[in-house]
Amino acid sequence: MLKAIRNTLKRVNPLRAIQLLWFKFGNWRRGRAKVDYITFLLPAEIPHLAEPRDWIRRRILGAPPLSLTELERIFERIGNDPRPKGVILYMRGLAMPQANLQTLRGSILRLREQGKKVICFAQGYSNAVYYVASAADEIVLQPGGEVETVGLRLQATFLKDAFDMVGIRLDSVAISPFKGAYDSFTRNDMSPEGRAQYEWLLDSQFGMIVQGIAEGRKISPEAVWAMIDGAPYLDESALAAGYVDAVLTEEDLHRRLESEQILSWSEANKKLLHKWRQPSEKYVALLKVSGLMMPGESGKPPVDLPIPFIGGERSGDSTVVQQVRSLMKNKAAAAVILYIDSGGGAAIAAEAMTSALRELAKDRPLVVYMNGVAASGGYYIATPAQWIVAQPGTITGSIGVIGAKVVTSGLFEKAQINRVELVRGANAALNSDQAPYTDEQRTRVFKSIEHVYHQFIQHVADGRKMTVEAVDAVGGGRVWTGVQAKEHGLVDELGDLRAALKKARELADLPDHAPLIMIDGKQKPLPAQLAESSNPAAALQYLQTNLQVIASGTPQMMLPVMLVQR
Repeated sequence: MLKAIRNTLKRVNPLRAIQLLWFKFGNWRRGRAKVDYITFLLPAEIPHLAEPRDWIRRRILGAPPLSLTELERIFERIGNDPRPKGVILYMRGLAMPQANLQTLRGSILRLREQGKKVICFAQGYSNAVYYVASAADEIVLQPGGEVETVGLRLQATFLKDAFDMVGIRLDSVAISPFKGAYDSFTRNDMSPEGRAQYEWLLDSQFGMIVQGIAEGRKISPEAVWAMIDGAPYLDESALAAGYVDAVLTEEDLHRRLESEQILSWSEANKKLLHKWRQPSEKYVALLKVSGLMMPGESGKPPVDLPIPFIGGERSGDSTVVQQVRSLMKNKAAAAVILYIDSGGGAAIAAEAMTSALRELAKDRPLVVYMNGVAASGGYYIATPAQWIVAQPGTITGSIGVIGAKVVTSGLFEKAQINRVELVRGANAALNSDQAPYTDEQRTRVFKSIEHVYHQFIQHVADGRKMTVEAVDAVGGGRVWTGVQAKEHGLVDELGDLRAALKKARELADLPDHAPLIMIDGKQKPLPAQLAESSNPAAALQYLQTNLQVIASGTPQMMLPVMLVQR
């Protein structure tokens, strides 16, 4: 022991040596415990990135939910410990974008590569759950459950006729029929271009599911097709067909493993070995742009608002630009990963963010990672990057521009309310909700949209080393999966956040142990946040602010659709 202490003191400074010795002593104590299997209860929705919470928020709001990035680090820690035989994943349904499912699936495959057994247990298997579980060693179904791998379904809802009944109309101008962000509000049926777009997205996503299940279960794609077309299956039928490996209760599963040391993660966390982290003066910064892109400050709704376009998180250009400028002053952040999970928003906000990011990219490597969706304005801000990584199932592209305004004159007429509008200037009423665009106004709006679009495709052409004509051919509002985007030259690499981190370290000439540190914006004081969470008026104000941005008549870079697999 004394010899080990002397050798340690020779290699590192005394303070670091004491830390290292204490670390080794802790691992020695943990290594005495027996750990066979570790259980995890996976919720339906697992965020990709960890939610930052300081100790005050943790005391009041509790620990943040487990994220996919945290689960990856946990699996890596389990894989590095020789004692655990494997993990049991209790799955209670999954409702996430396909990119997140692929991230979770990749974590399972890497854990198996480290020699650990992975068992998935569920009361029933939907498309999403079975797709993820097919990466495991064993799929176990609870008695009475079903395998419901019935395939993908996309349903579009059109509200034009309903709006007409109450006297509301959304008047929109788009760069092409493929830019159908507002089709749900301006049409009563799917356009031919919209149908074609949905078809190729479904084909691509369905192909990934079939291929993933075929590889995981070691059967042919044709056999997977037959399984999907014959679904759903009752428990014994699924077992007889080989779609599950066992039909067992949780208690029977534990007995079959013949192990007394089946621990929950909270218990195992205290007993697993830790890996010594080497110090690094430089790091890779992760800058997140998520949700609706708009002028002003970033924010989150005070309550859960499942309303398309306007109900979720938003990224404000003021916040993002300030974060970028702070990074430019911070030389310890040797490279930056721009994490995008956004279907776009206001064109002026996208341009402000892109301008700042372009300056950052002149100073250090900028790598983009596209998660669930990086489309329209979400793709626009990716154009300054030296390298773009996307998951095969990432929804991306939608290179196009659209504008719209709400026309409410019919609503006021039905309510027998008379409004009189006085104007000075030929186009003072351009964005008025009193009447739709005139032919001349529509021409002016289209010219504005066309100008922004040409600016968009020029940015893409410059960033992707493509011709403007080539970008236009895959642009015009067309939406692609990550696989298709790579084929069209819009993405450099298919992979997860780990792949983006590896590339950022490589471009910045950083060692493999250089950490990834998330840059978080300033939060409001906690009491105000808690007050908003119980205030319906705050939620309505949040929605109103977002709605004003996307229906103001100004050019928008919005994604027409977001697919979530269940």
